[in-house]
Amino acid sequence: MSTSKTDSRQRAIIRTSIIGIASNIVLAAFKAIVGTLSGSIAIVLDAVNNTSDALSSIITVIGTKLAGKPADKAHPYGHGRYEHISAAVIAVIILYAGITALVESVKSIIYPETPDYSWVTFVVVGAAVVVKIALGLYFRASGKKNDSDALVNSGTDALQDAVISASTIVAAAVFMIWGLSLEAYLGVIISLFIIKAGIEMIRETISKLIGERPGKELSLAVKDTICETEGVLGAFDLIMNSYGPGRWLASVHISVPDTWSADKIDTVSREITDRVAVKNKVFLTAIGIYSHNTGNDEVKKIRSDVTDIVVSEEYVLQIHGFFCDTEKKSLRFDVVVDFAAPDANKLIEGIHEKIKQIYPEYDVLIQPDSDLSD
Repeated sequence: MSTSKTDSRQRAIIRTSIIGIASNIVLAAFKAIVGTLSGSIAIVLDAVNNTSDALSSIITVIGTKLAGKPADKAHPYGHGRYEHISAAVIAVIILYAGITALVESVKSIIYPETPDYSWVTFVVVGAAVVVKIALGLYFRASGKKNDSDALVNSGTDALQDAVISASTIVAAAVFMIWGLSLEAYLGVIISLFIIKAGIEMIRETISKLIGERPGKELSLAVKDTICETEGVLGAFDLIMNSYGPGRWLASVHISVPDTWSADKIDTVSREITDRVAVKNKVFLTAIGIYSHNTGNDEVKKIRSDVTDIVVSEEYVLQIHGFFCDTEKKSLRFDVVVDFAAPDANKLIEGIHEKIKQIYPEYDVLIQPDSDLSD
């Protein structure tokens, strides 16, 4: 990602977060006053929730600033993962808010208090619903546009807050019409949804910090870009690591004719690195080489026989990097094994035995690969 785009993205995230901070502080103040005067535990909890939302936006700003720090000797891949950490912190805050709301709602069921609603309650909370819906949609749109999990999480939380606020209006109307107080029970239901959302957000952000498989669309696009290069016969073993939104580092093997010189390979490798960086926004840190046999009918026959044996196995996804030396009587190739395979080593041993049965004079070297990308 270029410096100008990075700066623009950072400004957009911070601007969105500041709008959220200001809006939530105003909402929290009004709700706290109305909730205290009316004796409504639901509205008071809603005010606390708005305060936690403001805190979430502050954390987003801090996380974005830290993520924008340039790479240094201690962190040569940059600081982009700070954004994942800030998203995880926001998820924990949401989870805490849900647990707090559940505890207070249960207390209200055990020790009920009679609320005192007025038309001011409906006006303030109704306005809060409209503001929260607008904020939620704005946060999520900005988060998706700028690839910010923290903003998306905050947007989801804001939309949930709108539901909470709307439910307090319903509870107030029910009480004023029929004298039936439902807000404590409603609070329990809502708090359970908040807790569920918080747990899901934590799971998602932790998954990204651990390291996820790259998206199919991106990995296939990178391989397509590589294979656009004249003479390149295939792209394999693509390994991609994310160091924050828009910060992908990768390595790959390419298959090229065995007649290419070292200079030709070097030139093509540099072309591929530049093209992938520009077109796919992925930086290739290393390009390995598979030598592809050319102009040998005997090799073609052996390749076909070996391929038939390998792909017939249940958990084999791909064979690549095949090379046969008919003079030295050696075969080498890679086999991509599905993660679902119960015993990858046993699978490779079985393939080895089957090939040796039809080509006993050949030394067979099989490199097992994991299914790391599409």
